[in-house]
Amino acid sequence: MLGRDYPVQAAAAEEGAGDGAAGASRAASDEAEASRSTHFMFENKVFAVPGAFFSFTRDTNEAVYNVQLGDVWGKIPFRTLREAFGIDDNSADATLLGVVERGLKYVKTIRPGDSIPRELLDGSASWRVEDSHLQIARGRITVQLVSWITGKETLVTDRGQLEQVVEDPQTKQRAQQAFSELARRFGLPDDRKQEIVDKVESIARELSYIEALRDRYGQVQQIIAGVAQAGRIYKTDRQLQADMTRMMALVKQPILDFEDIFGQLDAQTSEIMAVLKSYDSQVAFIRRMRDELHTRLMLWDDMIYAWDGEPLERGPELEARLKKTYQFLAQHFLVTKVWQRGA
Repeated sequence: MLGRDYPVQAAAAEEGAGDGAAGASRAASDEAEASRSTHFMFENKVFAVPGAFFSFTRDTNEAVYNVQLGDVWGKIPFRTLREAFGIDDNSADATLLGVVERGLKYVKTIRPGDSIPRELLDGSASWRVEDSHLQIARGRITVQLVSWITGKETLVTDRGQLEQVVEDPQTKQRAQQAFSELARRFGLPDDRKQEIVDKVESIARELSYIEALRDRYGQVQQIIAGVAQAGRIYKTDRQLQADMTRMMALVKQPILDFEDIFGQLDAQTSEIMAVLKSYDSQVAFIRRMRDELHTRLMLWDDMIYAWDGEPLERGPELEARLKKTYQFLAQHFLVTKVWQRGA
């Protein structure tokens, strides 16, 4: 009996094993597909070169594939990459190269296998903020809530003063009153007040990224202040004075652009009732401005690093830093004026 049953059982076991193998294969395929939708998973072997990565070139701002060739790095433009390695324009790899190019707006380098920046996946930020930035954003909104419920508009920008206002027991009590009143305005019973609280907290989290970027922008302002101070240090050096005068002229427009974006954000989010009424569009606006600021500030990373904590003392180190800053400003912010006849 056992002898006759065994082949049947074995066959059944083999069939089950086959089903298991097929299931495992499907699962692996599904996992690979899921990974491809969230990661830079390429198929062409050229993307398996050790240490290779994608970036923008500094001079032309073109997306390239960086490959180490002995002691030097080769920079392969995407068009050349597709042509040289037979990457069809309609292939998954070609599509992914387009995602890389968009992703480099949010991160400086991308390596094959990296996760796709979250800005492209769900609109959230792919970088983190400090708890202090969230606390500042919460504080600003709390002041808005209290201003709204009391009818006395209060603008607090100093962070130390902001912290004192937020910690005041009366402020906390009035904020809770504001939540209840907001719930009532939106037709919600008081026991659903938490829905308003959650939305306000969500807005605070979105704005915490703006506060982090505001701090980063403060470091750009410190560079400008450093250049101005260097002008006083080298007040008798005509050549350096001419260079620094030109530097201050070059930096004027990017500073105005930063101020304009922060101004738009502050104006757009200054009234909590209006923000909640158009919640989705407000979040989209904050994220769009966040990404714009982040992209602009990434450009300054090397300069911020070069100036951070460095002494402002007359000498070759400061002069080299000023030269590097001049080159940076001329490369990125030089405006060529086209003169017309008769102008």
